[in-house]
Amino acid sequence: MFQATISDVSLLRDSLDTIATIITEGTFEVSENGLKLMAMDPASVSMVIFDFLSSAFDSFKVDKKMHMTLNVNYLVQILKRATAIDKISMKVSENKLRLKMQGNSTRTFSVPLIDEMLKEQKQPSLTFKCKMQIEPEVIREAVKDSAMVSDAVTFESSKDKFSMFAAGDSSDVKMELTKDTPSLVSIEAEGECKAKYSLDYLDKIMKADKVADTLVMQFSKDYPLRLDFKKLDKLQLSFILAPRVETE
Repeated sequence: MFQATISDVSLLRDSLDTIATIITEGTFEVSENGLKLMAMDPASVSMVIFDFLSSAFDSFKVDKKMHMTLNVNYLVQILKRATAIDKISMKVSENKLRLKMQGNSTRTFSVPLIDEMLKEQKQPSLTFKCKMQIEPEVIREAVKDSAMVSDAVTFESSKDKFSMFAAGDSSDVKMELTKDTPSLVSIEAEGECKAKYSLDYLDKIMKADKVADTLVMQFSKDYPLRLDFKKLDKLQLSFILAPRVETE
């Protein structure tokens, strides 16, 4: 048996809305710690790791660990029907996730559980040489700037500087942060790191800035990028993005 209620509907909705740009269906692990999801996008370019803590809910009860596979897109569509004053109650019953929205009216919805769980994913073991904490909106704007001229962006970092560079046929864009830049909270580097990533994926991933207080990014030379969006005592939404490999 799983039952939960949440008043901060936007936190759950916006988190899942970001995830839904990467995957369509996902298997959630439900435990006393909250909701956990790990899934790879169909092209195997990006992995999402989602921890929505039980402390983010007004109430949260689960008898024993369970799994529920859902159409994430459909669940997001339902959550978008909630108003700012609605509180949502959720429970699993008769092979469905049932949602009740209570505000100026009471509305009920149901999302069918998918019988066959998706293939279990394992988090890759990665070792990064560069790590930085940055205000999320700075990266979001740099991604949008870069998308004006190219479909890929190069990340480069040293012990005291981080930059993003994108070049097109006739134009280029560069964003640079140093230790003196207030939005660069911290930076650590073992030598220089440089790698290129898809702007299409980064644009989708950066929708997560709406739910995060902090963003931690890690990468190495021609290596996957990890982005951890965190909201204290509420959630961690992480993405691992494969590097763009240039072919001659």
